[in-house]
Amino acid sequence: MFHSSRLRLIANAQIHEHVSAFVELLSDDANSPRVFGAFARLSDPKGRDIHLELGKIPLHTGAFPNRSYASKNNLISSPAIYQYHSNVRDDQLPGETDDLVANRGSGYFTNYPSGLGSPGAGHSLPILYDNCWDFGAVVIGTAAPVEFVIGATNGTVGNPVDTDSNDGKQVLGRIGFVPAPWIRAGVSGSRGAYLLRSLEGFLPAGKKITDYNQIMGGADLELSYGRGLVYAEYIKNRFESPFVEDLDLDAWYVEGKITVLPGWYVAGRYDRILFDEVTLTGGGVGRWDAPLWRREVGIGFKPSKNLLAKLVHHETQIETTPRRVEAFMAAQLALVF
Repeated sequence: MFHSSRLRLIANAQIHEHVSAFVELLSDDANSPRVFGAFARLSDPKGRDIHLELGKIPLHTGAFPNRSYASKNNLISSPAIYQYHSNVRDDQLPGETDDLVANRGSGYFTNYPSGLGSPGAGHSLPILYDNCWDFGAVVIGTAAPVEFVIGATNGTVGNPVDTDSNDGKQVLGRIGFVPAPWIRAGVSGSRGAYLLRSLEGFLPAGKKITDYNQIMGGADLELSYGRGLVYAEYIKNRFESPFVEDLDLDAWYVEGKITVLPGWYVAGRYDRILFDEVTLTGGGVGRWDAPLWRREVGIGFKPSKNLLAKLVHHETQIETTPRRVEAFMAAQLALVF
């Protein structure tokens, strides 16, 4: 989230009356650009607001992806549910719940003591991930006051992939309601296999990789009044796993922004992720990952429509023993040209 520099180059071309193409190249910290997104959009010939997107497409669940670009994000970071990595891996299976408890708060460095499979081919998974786009197809559109999305992708909302990694497909959708300009609400859902096919040989007899899914349901809300904006999202997520019970969690955030002077605003966001309890091998219960909260507050200055400057204080507390606290200041300059 806090690269020293990020460059996005975007091409959005009308190829035909009802066909357009979108390509985005992304470079972080002056590295060679990579293809971040590339898809064709086919629009309804009858002029209705219905479109089919095919290719490497953005995340179409929740509300934050609509404002994830630096020029649209009131703060610098993403909400924790779109970024924070849990201790569930796609390339290794926990053999017992103690494996998970031993790795609470480990994120990328998770390695199960009695796990099956070799970590390294994949990674630990966030709940939702907007910083990589997935290959798939979605139908999006509006029929006022309703907006809708339905589609399928190779990966899951927490594990987008460039190529099919397990012969499964995720189905996803969102239904939104915009009864007035000052309110937007919606519900989202998805279901798809998240484990890599390299784990097939470790599964119980008769089971397949596609029997274990990431299942997500969520709700989002956006309100505006005068000079103020409020955003909120709630997520209920489950990772199904072969040798331990279902790994459930609840996550939410609330974000606000208020314009205090022409061109100046203050903004803040509070995040919470709570992991459910599981039964331990020796008896008793414990949370399968460490709960956390995150807070980011800051000010922004927008002297023109193409320039946005921000200064924030960012703090995350992860409830391990001892508690981990990460806090710092950050500044960002976003220029659209």
